[in-house]
Amino acid sequence: MTEVFHERLKSPIPINELGRRSRELQKRMKQENIDCIVAQNITQYMGGCNRWLTDTTAENNYPQSSILPADGEVRYIACSGPPLGSYPPSHLLRFGKPYATSPYFSVFNFTNDWEGIIVVQWAKENNAKKIGIAGLEMFYWNYYDYIVQNLPGVEVVDASSMFDDIRAVKSEAEITFLEKSADIQDKVMGYIPTIAQAGVNEYEIRSKIMQLITDLGGEEMIVIMGSAPKGERFNLLPSFYQNRELQTGDELYIKLECSGPGGMFTTVGRMFSIGREPSETMQKNWEAAIAAQEKLAGMLQVGMNPQVVFAQYNEYLASMGCKQETGMFAYGQGYDHIERPSIQPGETMELAKDMCLAVNTSLVSAERTAYCADSFLIKPEGPQKMHKTPLTIFRT
Repeated sequence: MTEVFHERLKSPIPINELGRRSRELQKRMKQENIDCIVAQNITQYMGGCNRWLTDTTAENNYPQSSILPADGEVRYIACSGPPLGSYPPSHLLRFGKPYATSPYFSVFNFTNDWEGIIVVQWAKENNAKKIGIAGLEMFYWNYYDYIVQNLPGVEVVDASSMFDDIRAVKSEAEITFLEKSADIQDKVMGYIPTIAQAGVNEYEIRSKIMQLITDLGGEEMIVIMGSAPKGERFNLLPSFYQNRELQTGDELYIKLECSGPGGMFTTVGRMFSIGREPSETMQKNWEAAIAAQEKLAGMLQVGMNPQVVFAQYNEYLASMGCKQETGMFAYGQGYDHIERPSIQPGETMELAKDMCLAVNTSLVSAERTAYCADSFLIKPEGPQKMHKTPLTIFRT
């Protein structure tokens, strides 16, 4: 039977997919004797554990939480107060039931334990003996502290890895939403040459990109940018520093880390030559960036250890005379624009079939600046690029 959605739900996740996620997690919870898992979300871009469970997300620091018992359905805890009522509104919930609301806000220090009070109440009502916290590194510390201090005898554990193991591998339904995200980004990339003109500030380009993403059905938008006169090195910068005015002959890089309908993130980035054909040097550097992407993506095989990829790719960069990577340059994507597994020191999760990874190549040296990005889906036969945007320098 075809699901019928409320008119206010733009791109809801199918109910059978939400059910699959809870069942998979509850199976693991029972193996670990965890009575419930608590997930908190305060922004759209991070906190995907809560959205993964519920298909709802917090916005602009209006926190929300979900409780998943080892048996039973998700229960919601929502920040409520003027100008918003219960969020998400009860009539728009498709999965689980509301449990409690309270007007707690991160700007009011006197409410910093109110969310914890609600969880403690639920735990006592349901005789919970072991509680897992999802996304512990993003959980408000006072929220966590209240739970621990007021449930003596209850074991509170970090369940982040349990979550990550399941959600890192994308289902067929999730891959469909990732493909929608990549398709929107491809369309927007096609518009950028008409927008990125001499005399235009970077932030104006970003504004138009965000409108296009929204108009095409996308949700969250992170737009990274860098530019400089021809031949000069430049770094990539977030929105707060995107104030430079483009000039004829400039080199520009734009990377879109945006979610499509349904909230799944993908990434694409390309170089642009402002008002002129790219120089021979820019073209040569771009070809080197494509080769670097092929090298890096080719390492993303099922069963590969991220530490091996990290070491081998840095050897490749050194052989090119380029700055080596010290942090993260390829990483999982889903409801968070950065998720596990990541190619960086410390990562232990091996690559597996149907993981989605953003691959960022940065060739930076005394003579060269070139960047490129695409998302890839890991398959047994090798990584598959999700984007159709041509691997070319776009002249504006």
